[in-house]
Amino acid sequence: MSNQRFISTVAGTLDGKGRVCIPASWRQILSAQDTHGVYICPNLEGGSLDGFGQALMDAECERLDTLDPLLSALHDDLATHITAESMLLPIDENGRIRLPEDFIQAAGLKDKVVFVGLGRKFQIWDPVAYAPVKAKRLAGALAERSARAAKEEAAREPVAAPPTPQSIGTP
Repeated sequence: MSNQRFISTVAGTLDGKGRVCIPASWRQILSAQDTHGVYICPNLEGGSLDGFGQALMDAECERLDTLDPLLSALHDDLATHITAESMLLPIDENGRIRLPEDFIQAAGLKDKVVFVGLGRKFQIWDPVAYAPVKAKRLAGALAERSARAAKEEAAREPVAAPPTPQSIGTP
């Protein structure tokens, strides 16, 4: 399995037949994972579609395998999203997939799309809908960076020695 990641942000189009072209470098990643197409599902929070390869699907199914499939409500909750809502869509000779109409509607996609690389997965967004999400995510990353920097700075500060009887000035 490939440990390559989906990186970058790539503009694309949604044609009248509901097709989008997966970025070429991402198709190589999917192929290296022995994915026969690409897995696509609506994002749990709405507004976008999640895309991923066989490596992530296998990892998620292994996680599901640790739960009791007959008695675990968590198993059913996760499996509903991971396996029941995902579709393995074939990639045609031009690098395109045809998105199901209900996926297009769920993500609010129109004629323009943006592919957003998120490491082990990617998302497909309407560019207008993605703009405030991108701003929020970047603000969150900046806040996390600031919090880590403050924690590192606190760790570098010398720790004051506890007072000794000599420093207190005992009679």
